[in-house]
Formats: sequence, structure tokens, C-alpha cells
Amino acid sequence: MAPTTDGARNALNSYLGRVNYTFKGRYNLTATLRADGSSRFAPGHQWGYFPSVGVSWNVNEEAFLQDNKVIDDLKLRASLGTVGNQEIGDYLFLDTYNTVNYSFNNSIVKGYVKGNRPNSNLAWETTESYNVGLDFGLLKHRLGGSIDAYYKNTNNLLLNVPTERTSGYASILKNAGSVINKGLELELRGDIISRKHLSWTLSGNIARNINEVAKAEEVYSGATVLRKGVPFGAFYGLVFDGIVQDAAEAAAAPVPTRNKETGTSVLPGDVRYVDQPDANGVKDNQIDLDHDRVVLGSPHPDFIYGFSTSLRYRDLTLFAAFQGSQGNELYNALRRTLETPDPRYNGVASLNDRWTPENHSNTVPKAVIKAVTDLDSRYIEDASFLKLKTLSLTYVLPFRIEKAPTTRFRVFATASNLLTFTKYKGYDPEVASGTDNGVYPTSRTFTFGVNISY
Repeated sequence: MAPTTDGARNALNSYLGRVNYTFKGRYNLTATLRADGSSRFAPGHQWGYFPSVGVSWNVNEEAFLQDNKVIDDLKLRASLGTVGNQEIGDYLFLDTYNTVNYSFNNSIVKGYVKGNRPNSNLAWETTESYNVGLDFGLLKHRLGGSIDAYYKNTNNLLLNVPTERTSGYASILKNAGSVINKGLELELRGDIISRKHLSWTLSGNIARNINEVAKAEEVYSGATVLRKGVPFGAFYGLVFDGIVQDAAEAAAAPVPTRNKETGTSVLPGDVRYVDQPDANGVKDNQIDLDHDRVVLGSPHPDFIYGFSTSLRYRDLTLFAAFQGSQGNELYNALRRTLETPDPRYNGVASLNDRWTPENHSNTVPKAVIKAVTDLDSRYIEDASFLKLKTLSLTYVLPFRIEKAPTTRFRVFATASNLLTFTKYKGYDPEVASGTDNGVYPTSRTFTFGVNISY
């Protein structure tokens, strides 16, 4: 094999200016201007300018709250600003070339092929954000929390957009639209019991985010679609309508266009999909990807939440933390692969319930020599979950070393990712990408130890 070499260089040149001002310990102002120049963008688009300003008011410092016996802390906050994103590869705005091996005159020779479709207009992705918030502490700090409302508009999204195959490329990196995120966040914490030998604290948070593509050219990418008016990364595919059971159902079932191209018909045991009506409400009794795919779900939850508690009795402390997500979907790509019979690997147990002339399953189709599947609603699953993330028990040993009286011995046992409550059929519903491509589940760990402090 011929030797190869590779190398890359990028530069980020930044300037930052900041002004802080406080008046009477009650009114605060922070103003920032940042300028960033990145070599990853095309000439003429390399510099981005990102201003921000934040103000706050310590209301509890005002005279009308000085003697208040309920409110200990009260702060109002507001901010607005812009940040930039340049996390892409190097040289993507240029023509680049890759080396490939060719067979020529019975010998392997090196050749060159274009590796990237250039984009001379590639520029910064920017996010404008607006936030208002309230922080508070009540009843001698026994109860506290914060409330935040925000609005974020991300413009010039950096996305790989599929392009026509005749160009010689599969995709091109472009600034391809804008996405809006808006929502509310609430956090509460409290000391329920606070005594010398007994204490109990609780804290919790919940957040609701609404995500929507505000502007974009329509882009289909794998299992997702980029489309104005739907969430970013929304899943896109056919709607599963059961399994064809007999000849009568086969004759009435919509025929996939690929079947018509090969001259085959729908048979008992095949998957049946929903034939979507056109703009006039008319169905054509055939299934094609251009007209019958619909939005199947969103990877964005309706809300996320978490809560924790700590209970102490004398020298023994029990701590537990939970984390949850509600209302999001996940594409179970591994399940789709394993439920498609293939002699190269083992299938899953659900294939035992596949359709046969004796077993009229309505969930798993018949086994065929060469299966062709389209993404459908079976594999877009509810990924809501509640996890016991941490459970810890700690005990401070009741003895002291005479010559080092401040030394403390603490023994502890901690379990992480101990329990997961979910209807999701894959390994782990806590997948950030929205697509489970066979990722391993989060490890369950148990830790035991002794901590010595002095």
C-alpha cells in the first residue's frame, strides 16, 4: 500500500470587550461585544460580531423590603444577545481532493477525486436569545428557586443538504434556514425539616421547550425531515397499517411503487401502509415515498424534569436523584435492523411471532429471502422515561483520632443509573441524537469507598 499523508489547520481570532456596572448594590449591568474570525468560513464571511447585554435588579435591597419577614432574596433578570457557531470541518468552503486507488496496466496506481462540493457563501450560524428570569429565597432561605422564560432564534443553520447525484456529490454544507426555541424553566428547592439530628431537603426542576423550524428549504435526511412549521429533526416515514392477512386484503391493499416496477403484487404476510390522500382528498391506491410519507414524531420532549432528596439522621445520610423526559419519540434503528431477517446475523425474539399461514400476526411480516423495508411508524417509539440516576448512602464513623481531632472518616455506597422506567423497546431511551443506532445502554455502576478528611 502506498504511503499517505494528511494534515489540517484552522484558526480562530477573537476579540472580547466587557463593561460591568453596579449602582447602589441594587442595579447591575453587563454589556459584552465579541468579534470572532474563523478560517472555516469563506472569505468575506469569516468574521462574526456577537453583542450581548444583561441587567438585573436586586429587589430585596430596596427599602420597602428591608424588614420583610418572608422574602430574603429577590432578583429580577433580563438579557439579550447573540452567539455564533463555527463547529464544522476545515476547508469545507473549498474544492478538496481525495486520493483513491485505481487499477491500470495490471498495477495499482494513485488517482485523485474531488472530495467536497465547495460553497463560497458558507458563513457563521448565529443564535439570538432573549431571557427574563426571577430568583427568590423565602422564609429565612428555607424555600428558594428560580423562574426563567426564553426565546431563541437560530439563523443560518449549518446543515449538510442532499444535492443532485448528477453533481457527483451526495450533499453540500449550507446555511439552510432558521429554528426557533422558546420555553419556560422552573426550579424549586426547600428545607422540609431542619433540626440538629434530623434534616430533609427536596429540590426539583421542570422545563418546557417548544421547537419549530421557522425557515428552511425542505430537506430529507435519513429518517428525518427539515420542513417549515415542524420540529427540527422530526421523524418522517410511512404509517404502518398492519399485515395483509389473506388474498382479499392483498387485492385491496395499496401497492408500493417498487412492486409495480418489478411486476410483483402485494401478498398475504406483507406490510400494509396507509395511502395518504392528496391535496384534494383523493387516494391513488399506491404507496410511494414522495407522497405517502408524513411526520411521525418529534425527538423533542413535551417537558423534561428532575428531582432529588436528601435525608439525614445524625451521621447517616441517604441521597436520591431522579431524571425524566416526557413526550418525545425515538427512532429505534436497531430494532428495525434486527426485525428484518438477514442470514448475516441473528434476529430478535419478536421474529418468532412473524406472520405465517398458521400464525396471522398483525405486527411482524413474513420472512422473505431478501427483505426490503421502508421506515414506518412501528419504529418511531415513545421514549418517555424516568431514571433513578443516583442513590447514595453515607455514614460518618462516630470516632475521632485524639491527636487529629478534626479528622473524619466517612464510608459510602453509591449506585448510578440503578432503575429506568420506560415503554421504549431499545437499549436506552436517553439518546441525545434522536436515533438509536444500537448505542450501548448507560452503564449501571456501584461504588463503595471510604473518605478521610482532616
